[in-house]
Amino acid sequence: GGPIGPGRRGAGRSKARAMYFTGRRVPAAELWVAGGPLRRSDRRLIAAARVADRVRAFGEVADLVPLYRQATWFIHPTLYDACANTVLQSMACGLPGLISTQDGAIDHLCDGMNGFMLNHPRDPERLVHTIRQALDLTEGERQDLGNAARETMEALTWEQHLSRWEKAFSLAHH
Repeated sequence: GGPIGPGRRGAGRSKARAMYFTGRRVPAAELWVAGGPLRRSDRRLIAAARVADRVRAFGEVADLVPLYRQATWFIHPTLYDACANTVLQSMACGLPGLISTQDGAIDHLCDGMNGFMLNHPRDPERLVHTIRQALDLTEGERQDLGNAARETMEALTWEQHLSRWEKAFSLAHH
């Protein structure tokens, strides 16, 4: 259970559909959406599913880190993103994710090890299946995925980046 999100507004439609199809079957789940207002069609789906009390829209958020630290999962069912910073940021905060394979950030995800891949982000039934799979994990299993996500991102620090460049320059001069 617990909060799912935050996500960007552009992915809100898929998440709203997932909440619609999940309905009351996952009563502990909440959906948090950050990055802009929910679309009218999303609000209609949420109202039809009678889950409005479990959806929280934050609008534009300058610093997502506090939301990442409070959430239990990050869902990013985008249909295209070259490499979403929100995915990398959430992983760096130790938040395991359900990430679309249509996002370049998927290169940093090992399915089932540091998050889960969403192979069919347009398919609400498959999205719901993956969300339920994630929510069925124990807290310890979820924390293990989050720790692995954070460890994956530790290799992407500026210090590591500069160290690799220094090593490359050193090798070039010899």
